[in-house]
Amino acid sequence: MPGILAIWNDIEDAVVETYERWLVSEHIPERLAVPGFLEARRYEAVRGGLRYFVSYTVSSPEVLTSPAYLARLAAPTPLTREVMAGFRNMTRSACTLAYRSPGEAVGGYAVTGYALQPAALDAAALLDAAAAIARDPRVVCAQVWRAVHRPGEAVSSEAKLRPGGDRSIEAALVVEVMREADALALEDSVRAAMPMQTAVYRFLGLWRAPR
Repeated sequence: MPGILAIWNDIEDAVVETYERWLVSEHIPERLAVPGFLEARRYEAVRGGLRYFVSYTVSSPEVLTSPAYLARLAAPTPLTREVMAGFRNMTRSACTLAYRSPGEAVGGYAVTGYALQPAALDAAALLDAAAAIARDPRVVCAQVWRAVHRPGEAVSSEAKLRPGGDRSIEAALVVEVMREADALALEDSVRAAMPMQTAVYRFLGLWRAPR
């Protein structure tokens, strides 16, 4: 079962240029060099929500507690230290892939909705809603992510650099479409299934691990 590292965040305007350079030239390649990391996707907000949305697909959730990954978290680079100080409203969770509609398409836009922990969710209703949304002809992919709970997990050296600490999600619904108008039109459907923290994002890029 694949795993997902789901991240939403804002960034201080003063470090946006550095953040962009760091993420693309250093951070994503560093993460994709960790065994078990498969790909990274980047998005930027069009309407609502936090400014950036990044997801990493891993071969299993256990990759996110592997010695290789924890070693990276324990030894942030100088540029990582600089950029992390500019992070705001960090929302980050390791997740399992609970549902994915057929196909491997990547849309030009994504509508995301997530519930923060703790949250009372009807898991069956969420899966049913995702499957119904996936049948809409405008949708190229729909996924449900469920957070992996690890009580007592130590805060990493990297996380300690981010002001305000990290928030965690309970679950997320991610719906991909080809056009912005379709994403905006489907926002209400996503909000009905996942009424907290709904936003529309523009796809910026896809990176895959070296083969």
